[in-house]
Amino acid sequence: MSAMGSIQQRNLRYLALVFFLLTASSPAAGVQIRLTGSGSTQCSGRVEIYHNNTWGTVCDDSWDLNDAKVVCRQLGCGGALNATQSAHFGQGTGQIWLDEVACSGSERSLTECRHGGFGSHNCNHSGSVVIA
Repeated sequence: MSAMGSIQQRNLRYLALVFFLLTASSPAAGVQIRLTGSGSTQCSGRVEIYHNNTWGTVCDDSWDLNDAKVVCRQLGCGGALNATQSAHFGQGTGQIWLDEVACSGSERSLTECRHGGFGSHNCNHSGSVVIA
């Protein structure tokens, strides 16, 4: 192997290691969230989170603009304009993953915010969170 090939191979290993460390150390790594529902767009809709290989909803108990800011930032949508409640984009179905979400507004991911724990809730799908 040439000296140039050895350097390129070493650089690729270094980049792969840096990528792995950044991905593994990031609390937002692997956390998927989406906005969906009737009339939703890329940056407005019912908030759903992917956990344990299943999409589920977020309850609107205690939901406010700080929580919406985190979701908008996580999705690359800029600042949040509104933190609508009561299933404005239609009720979700299936699992309700988060309830009593309390973000300060500076978190990088919704899962960094305080909440009652995945799957622990006292609401129904009529209380699905939406942002607009």
